[in-house]
Amino acid sequence: MLFDGYDMVIYGSLLPHLMNDWQLSAQQAGFLGSASLIGMMIGAVTLTIAADKFGRKRIVLFCTTLFSLAVLSNCFADNPTNFFICRLFTGIGLGGAIPTMVTIIKEMAPSDYRNRLINFMLAMYGVGAILSGLAGLFLIPVLGWQAVFILGGLSILLLPLLYKTFPESVRYLVQKNLQHEVIQALKKLNPNHQHQEGMLYINEGIGSEQKTSLLNLFNHGRAFQTILIWLCFAMIMLMVYGVNTWLPKLMNIAGYSLGASITFLVVLNIGNIFGTMLFGALADKWGVKSTLILGLLICACAIAALGLHPPMLLLHTLLLIAGGVMFGSLSVAHALAADFYPTSIRSTGIGFAAAMGRFGAIGGPLLGGLILSMQLPFELNFIVFAIPGVIGALVIGLFNIKMKAIE
Repeated sequence: MLFDGYDMVIYGSLLPHLMNDWQLSAQQAGFLGSASLIGMMIGAVTLTIAADKFGRKRIVLFCTTLFSLAVLSNCFADNPTNFFICRLFTGIGLGGAIPTMVTIIKEMAPSDYRNRLINFMLAMYGVGAILSGLAGLFLIPVLGWQAVFILGGLSILLLPLLYKTFPESVRYLVQKNLQHEVIQALKKLNPNHQHQEGMLYINEGIGSEQKTSLLNLFNHGRAFQTILIWLCFAMIMLMVYGVNTWLPKLMNIAGYSLGASITFLVVLNIGNIFGTMLFGALADKWGVKSTLILGLLICACAIAALGLHPPMLLLHTLLLIAGGVMFGSLSVAHALAADFYPTSIRSTGIGFAAAMGRFGAIGGPLLGGLILSMQLPFELNFIVFAIPGVIGALVIGLFNIKMKAIE
């Protein structure tokens, strides 16, 4: 997750340099920024279905390999086309990894701490985002923009550690009736576990949903709830990727130096870390629906207020709040999807929610390029990015959290 946050946010730091080096228009820069997001949508659809069929661990290892090699390849991109292709494959790897990791935590974590553990893992996105801002400040001026991708590609070094320590979901093993692997996993988790000869481990109630199927996202009364989850993801991701991509450029236009504008991105993602962990605890205490609605409304207000040219102290406070509630809401949305779908389609459910959300994520950089080309009054730029927060809150207000997906 740390390398995901680093790689997804680094484009905001690179954007002014790429626009200058390659003479990109605002619309071209927005399209280039959407490359990794298009890839994430592809990866979330294809690789998460594979995770429900072939295992969570295998897909995480494959995805880590893919996005690490793609990030390193970006060092050699000498034109927008090559850059786009590298970013596309980076996104495919990340798009498959994140929902699969959420699935594993959902299926392995104690229920009383599940949401906060999911959010703690997702909070590492903010740590990576901060590192990307620091890399933009200190590496690019000295070594050029290519250097930041060498740092991002170090994720390839994680593979031996992941292979040795990353667990396979016990629920997945039971659902696939891999009894020997279940026994090994339980003994690894609890060395005192005693297995009686002839004992079988079963997951009660999976019944007709033993087979992974996209249609199961809409069966058993799930259709309306699934659509609401997709809309919620799309609105949140539009804000997340739109603001992260265009914040430095918009603040630069407002009169702040480029260095200060990138610093604002760092402050935004400091809020991300603390907000994401806080929202996990709130979701365990208040429930995911109430936490999500509150977060989205606060997020809309904070983003809109950024366009009012507040004093520097208030500006930094608003950035901390906006980053905290924006990313905290996205993390809780993942927890909501993980809680809603049963084991047999959980990776598919979370993956497709993330994939549909990528339409919003792709729209974020494109929307920023559009409103920048329209030369709107400065404050309207942030109001446009705030509107999806209000829409997302209304969507979740319609979600029936009491309706449990059939396990």
